[in-house]
Amino acid sequence: MTLQEEKELLVRVVTRLAAKLIGQGGFVPFGATLGPGRNVKLLMPKAWKENATRDELEAYWSRELEKAITEADCKTVCSCADVRASMDSGDLAPGIFIHLEQVGSPAEDIVYPYLKDGTEAKLGTPTSDETESRVFDASQT
Repeated sequence: MTLQEEKELLVRVVTRLAAKLIGQGGFVPFGATLGPGRNVKLLMPKAWKENATRDELEAYWSRELEKAITEADCKTVCSCADVRASMDSGDLAPGIFIHLEQVGSPAEDIVYPYLKDGTEAKLGTPTSDETESRVFDASQT
């Protein structure tokens, strides 16, 4: 499996779960790792503070994902949150925010806008920006 295929697999699993959780109305930020053998491990917090800030989310998931990569041979990790994203019009729209990191690649922040339709979240076209790595240090990338 190539590095690109690993990233695509992890994003596909995470977006499906996020859409399902949003549709059910019970979204809690979560993390995920991709280990050997295409093994995706979900990291769900035991408890979560409502309305956590972005800094709190980033700090929490950086710690949790750093722990997870020491336990297994993980080269691809991400965290996921339900956010309000700025649109070109200046309006805020609901979105799934994914911070994705992989050894050997720049870190990415990906946002999938979505519309909630009954018990389903319909994902729109994602946007992606390169960002600072928080889990893998420079010697690993």
